[in-house]
Amino acid sequence: MGAYLPTLLDSVSQLCRESRNTAFKALSTQIDRVPKGKAEKSPTSCLTVDECLDDAIMAIPPEHELGEIVSAAAGRSPWAEARRGVPQFFSGGYAYAVLVDETPPADDDPIRMGLLLQRGGIAYPGHAHDAEEFYFILSGEARWRIDTKEFTAREGNLIHHPPCAIHAMETTDAPLLALWVWRGELTGRFWY
Repeated sequence: MGAYLPTLLDSVSQLCRESRNTAFKALSTQIDRVPKGKAEKSPTSCLTVDECLDDAIMAIPPEHELGEIVSAAAGRSPWAEARRGVPQFFSGGYAYAVLVDETPPADDDPIRMGLLLQRGGIAYPGHAHDAEEFYFILSGEARWRIDTKEFTAREGNLIHHPPCAIHAMETTDAPLLALWVWRGELTGRFWY
């Protein structure tokens, strides 16, 4: 495992414990159970990362609790361009990196954690999945929707998607960088 991952896990867990949201507080316990000795995945890049990551990192506010460690992790992550089977929506639109996965499971309730980098001016259409999802916004802004609730997500926001909640996000002019965590039905359904 890379030197960044134990620090990242500890920092995300601490941020969850400090949240007023009970779902984030419960997530901290799961994060604490992730084995800290997993092998680091080889870093890779893709077009979205090559064109947008530096700008997204530079836009992280210096006081952001996860800023320094995510900046370090992002440059050494296994990035891939995401298309979700619908390249007309996503070709060159967003990239993701999985930093922690469920293999081998930490326990009976594993998590998956990674990074999202979405280009400016990209609409990620409404979708849902069986897994519960958490976002930690590091930089950028997006118009966000969870079921019927709409708001503007900004750096520092913590966002929770209950299982099967329909959610969508559309970035403004700047790229969006976020850390995400899935828990629950990790291998469950994903649909638009």
